[in-house]
Amino acid sequence: MDSTVSVSKGCFVFKKPNKEKNNKRRSKKQLTTNQPEAELWHTTYIDVWNNIKSKIDDLNGSIYSKFISDTVNFMTKSNITTNQSIPTACLLTGVNLPDHESLFGLLATNLEKSQPPVIVATLFSEHFSSVKNAVISMVSQLLHTDDDESDSDEEMDESLNFVVKRSECTISNLIEWYSNQPNGTRIAVLVKDYEMCQQTVLQNFILLLSCYIKEIPIVMAIGIATSISNLHNSLPHHVVTKLKVKMFVSEASVVFLNNIMDQVFLKPDCSFYLGGRILDYVTEVFLYYNFSIKQFIESLKFCLIEHFYRKPLNCICVAHESAQEALFNSLDKKTLEEITKLRSTNYKLKIDSNFKENFLRLIRELKACINDFYIGLRVLHILVADLPHSPLGTKLREMYCTAMKKHIIDDTSYKTCLQLLKFLSKDDLLAKFDKIIHVLKNVKNNQRTKDALKLVQSYVKSLEESHLNNLVIEKEKPKEKPKESLQAISRSQFKKILIENVKNEDNQPMTEFEKARSETLDNFTEIILRQFLVPPTTMPLNELLIFDDLPSIKRKIVGEDRAAQYTAFINPQHYLCCDCCELEFTEQIFKTMPDISIVYKLHLESRFDQINIYDWLQKFISIVGPSQNDNDNDDDIDPVLQSRFVRALNELQHLGYIRPSKYKADHVQRLTCGSC
Repeated sequence: MDSTVSVSKGCFVFKKPNKEKNNKRRSKKQLTTNQPEAELWHTTYIDVWNNIKSKIDDLNGSIYSKFISDTVNFMTKSNITTNQSIPTACLLTGVNLPDHESLFGLLATNLEKSQPPVIVATLFSEHFSSVKNAVISMVSQLLHTDDDESDSDEEMDESLNFVVKRSECTISNLIEWYSNQPNGTRIAVLVKDYEMCQQTVLQNFILLLSCYIKEIPIVMAIGIATSISNLHNSLPHHVVTKLKVKMFVSEASVVFLNNIMDQVFLKPDCSFYLGGRILDYVTEVFLYYNFSIKQFIESLKFCLIEHFYRKPLNCICVAHESAQEALFNSLDKKTLEEITKLRSTNYKLKIDSNFKENFLRLIRELKACINDFYIGLRVLHILVADLPHSPLGTKLREMYCTAMKKHIIDDTSYKTCLQLLKFLSKDDLLAKFDKIIHVLKNVKNNQRTKDALKLVQSYVKSLEESHLNNLVIEKEKPKEKPKESLQAISRSQFKKILIENVKNEDNQPMTEFEKARSETLDNFTEIILRQFLVPPTTMPLNELLIFDDLPSIKRKIVGEDRAAQYTAFINPQHYLCCDCCELEFTEQIFKTMPDISIVYKLHLESRFDQINIYDWLQKFISIVGPSQNDNDNDDDIDPVLQSRFVRALNELQHLGYIRPSKYKADHVQRLTCGSC
């Protein structure tokens, strides 16, 4: 059975081997096979990902800590009275449904470690098909906690069948079992997906538990993805009165996204650099598809694999400087020639005696450029994040995507930001520069940052010394030009003359602060930001460090089912890799093709939405069974061919390409148009 490679493998039962046999197999495999860890790309990927994963776990733990601790305190310390009211924590977790499982798993782990001890049972929507099924699922989980932990879910299910029978999973047995537990022990029932549960079953389940609150101290936690009003609207009053509800609100998914990008990926100590297009795409998938941090991290993990997979040059660039030279010497000539063909080098890097020195020098310059880029990006974020209408966005990741694609200083959005900055008050502008100074002081071993810090301090000094009321008197004023008369002329000429008159009007005199503010912002932009915000994608060898290959991952992160099905039906040789189905042109149909491919290509030939099944069958038989004589009676159809045709039709209907017609019994209606 273990050798099964069928697509429907999940439909069969695979018994897990004994632990002793499994351990023997593993030890033997380690001795006889080559481990993938020995490859350079895999070891580099493991090191980089472990570093990233540890930072993400620490960050998520710190964000979840208050939410989890407050919930645990309520469920462990709330008073359980005898008035049949169950302490219930309503967890507003948002619509990021794929992350709910990890959140409830973290909550269950913290409850089990708490004092006094709490024994947890987690129920899902599928458990609420009936009250009996919900009680059996709850009791079986609670009674099984005394046994040793199993290594897998399969072992847990198998051992559960021997320890607890379904007929024994009753409330009376639960009360008897609880009498043997330590004093102060509580029972926690976690309902993960409240909206998907059958409400009548859940109501009766809550009423049942409230009847036994005197014998068993039960607390509940209910996960709600929408709002707390949904709880009160779906449960009747006599059920709500049985719950002592307290609401706990989790952070939004976007908060986790921003923190992960700011604190992990957009920092110089991260060894994996994302391109602007890649980050734009994975963020768009997150915001418009699932709101799942878990899937967002998995997408970045896949990008990391794609970046390092069998690419020794990328691995060398990430390695420490002390190991780069030794790794470079192990490369063959073919790999070295790939460096000279990179678009960023513009064929200027040639293989000669100084090739290794030039390569390592360019890598050091690229890493220095990336470090300066991150510093400039955080300075820019301080400067423009809170401006009205947010021309460059409010998040660091938004500015990163824009700045990676082109020099952000030349962007029209930044010019708009610069105009808004020139309206800031003295206190607001000085507060921004104080934060910028704090960022620059935290950077160590960077000469460019030290020079920038001195300039910013001089700008701050000039701003502090400038007066708000003293007007600046210009020594020489430009001669006034006579205004042109606005006579009745064409619209375009009228607009041109109006603009010229506005330009020639006398500007209001500027105060010392206004002049200092304007000069400071202009100099800060041209001298500091322009140097720090050079896009790393314009540097040589940037392809080796920055992953921005969007076409290679676009279809792999978000699969296009219809496109894959269309390719499989039209050209099955694309996936089967067989010679018998190789096409010279798309319209060809061979009898060796799969039946569903033949039926699909025949259904595309119909010019109408309604397709006659009998005519369709005759065309199918003419292709797959051409040996049948034309003189034979049409009613004498080979039942094998007919059954093959019907099965292919059912598969097309299951995939949503056709459906039975409402008007004619011997017709089907096509639900797609052409190649859609």
